[in-house]
Amino acid sequence: MPELDPRVTAAACEAHDGFSPLNDSARLVLDRARKGEVWARQDGFAILDDHDDTILVAVSPGARGKGLGTSLVAEAVAARPGHSVWAFRTLPAARAVAAKLGLRPARELLRMGRSLTGIVPVPAPTGYRILPFNPSDAEGVVEVNRAAFAHHPEQGRLTIDDFQALTRQPWFNAAGLLVAHHDDEVAGFHWTKRHDANLGEVYVLAVRPGHGGAGLGRALLTAGLAHLHTVGCEDVELYVEASEERVVALYTATGFRTLNVDTAYRRGDTP
Repeated sequence: MPELDPRVTAAACEAHDGFSPLNDSARLVLDRARKGEVWARQDGFAILDDHDDTILVAVSPGARGKGLGTSLVAEAVAARPGHSVWAFRTLPAARAVAAKLGLRPARELLRMGRSLTGIVPVPAPTGYRILPFNPSDAEGVVEVNRAAFAHHPEQGRLTIDDFQALTRQPWFNAAGLLVAHHDDEVAGFHWTKRHDANLGEVYVLAVRPGHGGAGLGRALLTAGLAHLHTVGCEDVELYVEASEERVVALYTATGFRTLNVDTAYRRGDTP
């Protein structure tokens, strides 16, 4: 019997649903570059991501409605009771599974987007320079990420090894990672990602604590958007925690609107 490959199921789901059931961390688990387990079934899979403490489950379009998704989620939550289960786009079927298993919404991630037409870069504040990534910036980028996302359950865990693994992904382009320097210190960065010829992403935007309030975040954001427009992208998307009201306000003021919502569910007896 041929080995079951979750990537085949993921591709079928993406073609049917219009979005991938995988995120970057799950792909790294599949590549054995991050700690976790992969449960492959004939018509579905579960990825137990022990780096991000999350669970991703997907079922082939033709096999849905037969209980496989519910059983995979139930088994995965039993194996990792402290992990969250992601429901990308928060579809009705996912909400029904969560309700049946007694899972409660724990986080909401907004997917926001806008056209790249009319992007005008905002100049960097006095004393700051925004330049494309240089390998010597790596430690500083990781330090800024750790400080800026110290409160975040996933993003703040990025290590230098994680960062290097991401830079080896096929989509990585050093020119699309814009780094802000203040004196000899990395003060912030905007990591962009190009999904295809037309769509780009604000992958990570971070400013080191102590460097906010002067407009550096807006300068980094618009510099990255201008870069994506220059390389041919027509639209851009991003993901942001719904609870981060100040950051959501920055994106809204820059022309982004909410397209849909991803929800992370947890067991009702977990904090």
